[in-house]
Amino acid sequence: MKDNKTNSSSSGYQDGFAVWQPNSFALSSVPLDAQLDSNAYADAIKTLQDGVRQLQLAFLYNRLKGVIVFEGWDAAGKGGVIRRLTSVMDPRAVRVWPISAPDQREREEHYLQRFWRRLPPNGELGVFDRSWYGRVLVERVEAFATSEEWGRAYGEINAFEKSLAADGFRLVKIFLHVSPEEQAERFRARLKDPLKRWKLTPEDLRNRGQRAAYEDAIEEMIRRTSAPDAPWHVIPANDKKFARAAALDTIIKALGAGVNFEPREHTPEFLAEAHHALGMDDAASASRDAPADPDNKS
Repeated sequence: MKDNKTNSSSSGYQDGFAVWQPNSFALSSVPLDAQLDSNAYADAIKTLQDGVRQLQLAFLYNRLKGVIVFEGWDAAGKGGVIRRLTSVMDPRAVRVWPISAPDQREREEHYLQRFWRRLPPNGELGVFDRSWYGRVLVERVEAFATSEEWGRAYGEINAFEKSLAADGFRLVKIFLHVSPEEQAERFRARLKDPLKRWKLTPEDLRNRGQRAAYEDAIEEMIRRTSAPDAPWHVIPANDKKFARAAALDTIIKALGAGVNFEPREHTPEFLAEAHHALGMDDAASASRDAPADPDNKS
């Protein structure tokens, strides 16, 4: 068995975004000046997208199931990362779930129920654009959940993710972090662009006005739910190119660790049957039996 040997490591990223010591985590420690120039990005993203293709095929070959969670500030670039991730995948084996406010039925159920229903089967990947962490982020800050409800959610979420791991799911959790200045600049750009104006909502502005409360909620979320087998990866996203490359690299490494990336070989019996059914035996025999061309000087 050959372990993950994709050449994504050539992009130069290390696993420097995982929060291994969550008790000391602070958003202020995230290096928001991280950048990637256009030439380096063009080379890196091609290599990384090749790695993404290999990763998906490896999940298909080995009948694995993976979950990718994206959280982050409004306008942090989650959609851009997801597009670079899924655009090179076979759409039949990946599903993107854009999570918004629960509907009436979902509000009557346990908040995790709608996520259980969206988990991928063997051989597939599920991508969550926002997730069950809404209970300890927006529902906490906006008071959609009581303090007792979101307070117990940390333990519920940790138990949920442990049960996913026990059932064979591979999980990677990514948080994209941008500064308030960069977020404001992106909001202004959306407001000016008719094709992007729809992406700016009153909720975005209201959330921005409560940034301090969200910072507290984010830091507590990461401290209390970054586990050794399911760490948060907090990626600086002021530079979109850097964030996209770093996120893809993180996903490949986290989901591909220890996975056999070699295509599964067909059995000799199947190959013999396929050659016969497709007329490949006759073609091969004709090639072997054809007389040599005396004029062929090669």
